[in-house]
Amino acid sequence: MPMSSFQTAIDQAKQGKDLGIQQTSDLIDAMLSGLASDDEIGHLLLALKEKGEAVDELVGAAQAMRRHMTRISHSHDVLLDTCGTGGSESRTFNISTAIAIVAAACGIAVAKHGNRKATSLTGSADVLEELGVPIESDADSVAKSLDQIGICFCFAVKLHPAMKHVVGVRRKLGVKTLFNLLGPLCNPAGATHQLLGTSSTDAQNKVAAAIAKLNTQRAFVVHGADGQDEVSLDGSTTAIDVISGKQTTHVWTPADFGLLPVGREALTAENPAQSASIIRRIFDGEPGPCRDTVVAGTAAALLLVEKASSLSDAATLATDAIDSGAAKAKLAELAK
Repeated sequence: MPMSSFQTAIDQAKQGKDLGIQQTSDLIDAMLSGLASDDEIGHLLLALKEKGEAVDELVGAAQAMRRHMTRISHSHDVLLDTCGTGGSESRTFNISTAIAIVAAACGIAVAKHGNRKATSLTGSADVLEELGVPIESDADSVAKSLDQIGICFCFAVKLHPAMKHVVGVRRKLGVKTLFNLLGPLCNPAGATHQLLGTSSTDAQNKVAAAIAKLNTQRAFVVHGADGQDEVSLDGSTTAIDVISGKQTTHVWTPADFGLLPVGREALTAENPAQSASIIRRIFDGEPGPCRDTVVAGTAAALLLVEKASSLSDAATLATDAIDSGAAKAKLAELAK
């Protein structure tokens, strides 16, 4: 791609004009191929951030990232991911990672996409490592895990190798950019169903609209009224249900799950070790707000893939998977 294309796009964004899908795709393609300078990457990302990233820009960028990622082969018709955008600064334990394991214990095939901490105190890769799960596996080992035990961890650093061309610039910028919204849109195993948490209503609306154009079978794009990028029991959770390109909005309350309200301050973990300890205790059967929050999130995942017809029925299934020891056993399999 001619380098003048970057300057054209930067000028365009600075004038408040959105880039097109193909235009964005070509620019991200150049970045990930090592054909763009750090200055070009940095200036474009900042110009897009200043303008506000558009839905078509997310779609084009996701298409480019998907072309560059290492794919995980599998034969599952239904495959769930619980990767969210992060960035809510809620300092909670790794809720979506725990949900992925409980969902797998309920018989759903799960390809959990994730990374080390970026905007949080503990990332999914950090907590899984703490739980004894090998996170640096190559694509063949990841595929084998998914095939044999019905769950795998797709470590973004390993399976998106082309991101090495932008990681330095992103670190130097030190702010959230377009790339922070792309992780959930680029699952290396091509997840068909997504429970996707977002940190703001703006991000929620944009990500839902992007998913509608990216051929995901179905997604619940969720945002808690308390600011959490999770299904929250602290007040209500808004869920945009994206199915076959169409969007419907639901509002869920703790009562819908048959659960009591939970303040998010009860869910904090200061580091991966604390987060891992909370998850172990949940899987050992310890009751309380952390467990209830995982049950609620898993219930949403079960409803999403039609394992249950209501959130309360789904919450019962999730509770059974924990109480029976199935979730603890699934974690042990993943670690092995």
